[in-house]
Amino acid sequence: MSRTDRKDQIIAAALELFRRKGFADVSTRDLADHAGLSRSHVYHYFSDWKELRREAFLSFANQQLDEVRDAIRDAPPLQALQGFLRYCLPDTAEDDWALWLDAWDEAMHDAAMAEVYLAVNAQWQALLGGIVEAGVRAQAFRCAAPARATRQIFAQTMGYGDDLLLQPSVEAAEAALDEVMEVAGLLLGFTPATA
Repeated sequence: MSRTDRKDQIIAAALELFRRKGFADVSTRDLADHAGLSRSHVYHYFSDWKELRREAFLSFANQQLDEVRDAIRDAPPLQALQGFLRYCLPDTAEDDWALWLDAWDEAMHDAAMAEVYLAVNAQWQALLGGIVEAGVRAQAFRCAAPARATRQIFAQTMGYGDDLLLQPSVEAAEAALDEVMEVAGLLLGFTPATA
């Protein structure tokens, strides 16, 4: 098995555990046992536990970003916007969403994780920005400052997303989506009822 394949295997095993138990409740021993490796083998591929968590979170976030990109790829701007926002607003307590909170918490204490977290957020915001710019070009949106509107919509969505992570429900996620779409409509010049 190549070095890259072995690293990917370790990251995949780590993500399974992190999704199930969270960052704080997974040890190197847990991971080594789960992956069928020795602890020293894990550290052969990662300089320390924090590096492994950063790489696992980055892999996880990129997978999610690819999922949302694929889901909205050919959608018209308004549907793409709504699909993107819906994806960012959790309606269940599934383990994937908890990993975002774990990574954020880790970022508060680890400057390297903070860099990764901010880079991931920038990628998500860039995807939203692409939707907004495509909507302006297609004249589905009317907005003099697309980058500013993107930042405002993204910040509002992430704020609701954080709250929903603590108490997710379908009803709460739909209510949050309605409110974010209302603000997006004001910023982008469309009527949310048409969404």
